[in-house]
Amino acid sequence: MEKLLDTIVFKYSDPEISNICANTIVTDNEYPLFFSQSEDTFIKSDSPFHIPSFSIHHDVEQIVPSEEYLSALRSVITKLAGIFPNIFVGTRYYFDPAEVLRPCFIQIFKIEDCHYLYLLRLDLNIRLSDNEIITQATNDKTAEFTTEKLVLESTIIPIHKPDISASGGEIPINRLFKSTWVSESGSGYHINGEWIDRELTKILSALYLPDNTHSYPYYPFKCDFNTVTLCPAALSAPGRKGFLSYLHKSLPMIKPVLPDIEAVLRNEKFSKDLPIYIDLKRRIPDEWTKTWSSLKISPYLNENEMREYSLEYEFSK
Repeated sequence: MEKLLDTIVFKYSDPEISNICANTIVTDNEYPLFFSQSEDTFIKSDSPFHIPSFSIHHDVEQIVPSEEYLSALRSVITKLAGIFPNIFVGTRYYFDPAEVLRPCFIQIFKIEDCHYLYLLRLDLNIRLSDNEIITQATNDKTAEFTTEKLVLESTIIPIHKPDISASGGEIPINRLFKSTWVSESGSGYHINGEWIDRELTKILSALYLPDNTHSYPYYPFKCDFNTVTLCPAALSAPGRKGFLSYLHKSLPMIKPVLPDIEAVLRNEKFSKDLPIYIDLKRRIPDEWTKTWSSLKISPYLNENEMREYSLEYEFSK
């Protein structure tokens, strides 16, 4: 997956992996979402599954992966499609040469004249506190390990009409923010960029969540790709469509005021005391916030005494 200005470019798809997705058996299961102390999202398996070793080095200019890589990835996706079939239903696989351990799965939606991209990224990197190592990593190979946690990211992104086929193509993003970059600080090798994506994420989510809802580390609405995206709390095909519909209905309400929100957050951190937040919150109809009334985030300590969070959400199909 390559990001060029406001366009996502996919250049290769493996038919075998896409066929695995197409042939998964649909079940009624929704997979509860969990979050790590570092805010990674994951779902759990009842028993450990195997992640093989992958080559560490890959030329980002090489858009077609090696057969060794594809063979290993096919074995992983075959196993995961048996454990978590519903997350793959309706999706197609695309290769990202820049992040070979974060395979991409996408689905294109159209509602009325609007297009949306559902982007699912799995994360096959090892996390030492949660995994059992079978073979140690080397300078050339990642570790082989087993785990019960599948780390992932799922996002629904507003786009313009895509030009994409089974082999690849371009997906133009419907950009809704002028620029989320503010400034940079430091000097020499220690220059840090300052962005307002995080603050935009906080205010967008707070606007639609019921008052006094503590959702950290889950933010339904997120500023990403210079637009307003939604992270669904349900990963099944019906779950995606339900949250897609919510995003589609929400955007016309929020789009006109995004420039004002962006301007305020360039100078101030988000707070529920901001006049713009107070004004906009009053305008959000009750039925919009009621959608999230069942959302509950519960912290707990895992087996390694590290803080994690469980997300509970009553999704109506």
